[in-house]
Formats: sequence, C-alpha cells, structure tokens
Amino acid sequence: MVFPRPASLLAALLAASSSSAAAGDRPPFVGTARVKQHRHRTGDLVEGEEHLLKAIIKWDHVPGAEEYELCHECDHIDETTGEEDGAGPVGGEAYPVEVGHTCGGLPCNVMPGIPQGHNKFHLRVKKGGEWSLWSEYQNFDVKESGTFGHTEL
Repeated sequence: MVFPRPASLLAALLAASSSSAAAGDRPPFVGTARVKQHRHRTGDLVEGEEHLLKAIIKWDHVPGAEEYELCHECDHIDETTGEEDGAGPVGGEAYPVEVGHTCGGLPCNVMPGIPQGHNKFHLRVKKGGEWSLWSEYQNFDVKESGTFGHTEL
C-alpha cells in the first residue's frame, strides 16, 4: 500500500482550496465619486431635476476582468458574504460596465440623476466567464459638487 507524502497531500489540499476560493472572491472595491450638477450635454441644468446630481464612480482595475457590474442601492446583497438573496435588485439597479470604459484611466460608471444623500454601491467582476460575489459596499454622501471617498454610516 502506498501512502501519499504529507507534503504532496498538503499541496493538493492547498490547490483545491485556492481554486474554490478564487471562484468566490469578493473584488476589492475602494471607489471614489466625482459629483457634478445634473446637466444636459448642452450644459443646461435638467429642468425639473435640479435637485439631482451626476456621480462618476471610479475604482481600481481588477486583473483579468472581462466585465464589471455596479449595483446602486441594491438591498438584495448579503453584506457579510456578498451573495444575492435571490430577490433580485429590489429597490436598486445593477449597471453593466464594459472593461474598456474608463474615466481618467480607471474603470468607471457615469450615473446621471442620482439623489442627494447617502448612495450605496456594490461591485462585481466577471473573470473566466463567471461573476464574482458582490464586493463590500461603498457609501458616498452625495450632496454637492466635488470628489468624495467612502463614508461610514
């Protein structure tokens, strides 16, 4: 009878655990928000929506990314695990972001017409044809023009 050497058994266990962990990883999401007034391309304020703003959400590139998805105000994501609860984007919306879409060299999504106040975002990335879990949320207190980082509630 041949028994596996402890080193080869350990290597096999580590390889199995790292491959399963890679499929369930949550992407790092440390975003910034650049906030501007909600205007038409002509430069005029959007009539009737003067109370809304435009946010440009940026984050760091994820190596091997094929596509991103940014979820705004999605309350169907478990904050502890990053998994969806199956209810769909109740009270929020997920936006696809092509990997080549950048602002200032970073992946981004331009979101016109968002409300003032706290806005919560999650990010996920497609790699190898499969979506990651959702990131931990980033919260931006959108209240005036400028650049903002994550704000704890």
